[in-house]
Amino acid sequence: MIFRYSAYRTDGSKETGTVNAENHSDCIRILRQRSLYPSDITEEAHTSSGRLSYAKRSVNLNVITRQLSVLLSSGIPIIEAIRTLSEQQRGYGRELLSDIRDKIMAGMSLSQAMSAYPNVFAEFYINMIGAAETGGNLDAVLEHLADFLETQEELRARVRAASVYPMIMLGVGSVVLLFIFMFVVPKITKIFEDSRQALPFITVVLLWCSHVVGRYWWALIALAVGGWWTLKVFVLRNRILVGVMLNKVPVLNALYLSRFLRISGFLLNGGIPVLTTLKLAAGSIGNAYLQHHIMEAEREIAEGVELSSALTLLPPLVRQIIATGEKTGTLADMLLKAAKGYENEFHMQVKRLLTMLEPILLLAMGLIVGFIVFAVMLPIFELNQIVK
Repeated sequence: MIFRYSAYRTDGSKETGTVNAENHSDCIRILRQRSLYPSDITEEAHTSSGRLSYAKRSVNLNVITRQLSVLLSSGIPIIEAIRTLSEQQRGYGRELLSDIRDKIMAGMSLSQAMSAYPNVFAEFYINMIGAAETGGNLDAVLEHLADFLETQEELRARVRAASVYPMIMLGVGSVVLLFIFMFVVPKITKIFEDSRQALPFITVVLLWCSHVVGRYWWALIALAVGGWWTLKVFVLRNRILVGVMLNKVPVLNALYLSRFLRISGFLLNGGIPVLTTLKLAAGSIGNAYLQHHIMEAEREIAEGVELSSALTLLPPLVRQIIATGEKTGTLADMLLKAAKGYENEFHMQVKRLLTMLEPILLLAMGLIVGFIVFAVMLPIFELNQIVK
């Protein structure tokens, strides 16, 4: 639960803020550990999904993980390291780190404290921290986690970059078309009506489109919203089917495989058992179809089947790499090498897609503009011929 407090410091100055605590008494205990004397404590309303989404975005986990690794490798105790990091954060990030520090001071391990924030720390992240605490190599594992998170962020950045140009083109094109249909074409329509001229079919189509957009724009918006909502419901109810379709797209297939192989190799390198690794990797892959297949493979492996034989959905090359890793005892390294190969393939696919999209979008915009110009000019040319 989130509690908002007003409290006095030892020097008499006042401080206000929020604390994540189990109950009112726990909130007082946490504040007293910070040498604060509360004057008012109120429970906030339950955290909404929007708040959780904002919390995840507002915490730069890559940077926090990297900085914590550096501080711990320098010999700074974990409580002091987290306190130092919390002082550099603002808003929710400071609340988060302060609460984690308080939980550690109360006797929890770092992984246990982080598990209270599943909206920020993924399950595989918490498992890696737990394994590192047992193995006594927390600083090294945090460094590997930071490398992994930065790699994943780079992949996401490439996906965003690939979608920016098409979205801008579609947005600008839509605005221009709406302006033409709602303000330009109606003025031209009046000229054609006054001339009482029989209009070409292409011009009739243009005028009809302008009439529909100008008079029934609200219905078009409602139709678009309804279509988006229907698509969303369809995706939620048919996640496996949608996963099958998405997996057939080469660029997305490369992304899914690179993510699965990278997470699996990373977890195995950190000492996580194979079955736990598959469960965590399946939950992080982002495709319900592949996730279902991996969970089926997990059951087969639990019965004694080799990993390379159970993952029948993976390409033959990947299965061969996994089989080699199983035989040589270098499974984690082989998975990471395969992940690197698919990441490179994903980068090339994105570059190729962008190269193809640019001329296609320009051609589409050119055809639409050409259609409008031709539909407007054709009856004008015919009218000139009649006048002559």
